[in-house]
Amino acid sequence: MRILILRLSSLGDIILIQPICAWLRAQHPEAEIDVVVKRQFIDLIPLMGCDLKAIAYEKSIKAHLALRNPRYDLLLDLHNKPSTVILRIAANARRSSVYNKQRRTRLRIVRGNKDLAISSTTELYKSALDKIYQAVDLPSPKLYVPENLPLPDLPKAHKRILIFPGAAHDTKRYPAIYYKMLLRDSPDDWQYILLGSASEWDLCESIRADSNAYNLCGKLDFPHLLKLIASSDWVISSDSGPMHIAAALSVPQIAIYGATHPRLGFAPQNPHAHLLVAELECQPCSLHGSKRCPRKHFNCMHKIPVSTILAILLKDEPIQLSYPDHTNITGD
Repeated sequence: MRILILRLSSLGDIILIQPICAWLRAQHPEAEIDVVVKRQFIDLIPLMGCDLKAIAYEKSIKAHLALRNPRYDLLLDLHNKPSTVILRIAANARRSSVYNKQRRTRLRIVRGNKDLAISSTTELYKSALDKIYQAVDLPSPKLYVPENLPLPDLPKAHKRILIFPGAAHDTKRYPAIYYKMLLRDSPDDWQYILLGSASEWDLCESIRADSNAYNLCGKLDFPHLLKLIASSDWVISSDSGPMHIAAALSVPQIAIYGATHPRLGFAPQNPHAHLLVAELECQPCSLHGSKRCPRKHFNCMHKIPVSTILAILLKDEPIQLSYPDHTNITGD
């Protein structure tokens, strides 16, 4: 059996398809399962632990037609964009299924409906399986750290905390000045490491300045990044791809939400996750974030004090509040 899965981007969304891949592998141990992703995510696919083959997405006619022969028995479109519609047509699989994005539900949440919530994006991906299989029960996403990988040459510390301050959109970023305050107010024997893509080097360097933190932006590939995350005591991030990496490795984490909200289906599936949400009337204002706060106050971030983050790190225990999908939400 040959199976093709389409999920071109982004980092977090690709991680969230892992349970789909794992379930298919369990059902079809002999199958060839190919996953089409953008080239920058090729090295992530083997870390899902399902014996998958990654195919780099290309816009050429040749690359599209290469999906046609030999013919796939099953195609799952877990992206559902015009680009993947074209890929579906090109592949001409014997059977295809597309996931339900619940666009209307997400739009109603963004427009202010506080009663609606999507349990997880993985559950949305599951809708593609539900059209073909019955009684599908999915685990949480999981990533696997390759053995015998060296860690970066860093001194030992009482507590190692990784910070991913970046995000694709500005309104998902916790202000850099607050991270600087966190570094300043933390115990001296805590080790902070700032991480992100090469394009976020300057952001991380501005936070690192005048501290003992380390800036490793753009220095690690996916296997070495997973190794470092798995060895850390805490990961702090925005609602972003690294948030889902930490969750898939079950590392204690703090996820800070600004323009978005866990009710949109992007909460980390991790019992060790602490979500900081200001719960403003105007939140969420966007599905994926934007360049600037529509109301020009950015209180969704300003209302989350550094002292709250520091208290969680010091206590090493969750501050429990109720939430529909049983996620621990920590707020001001």
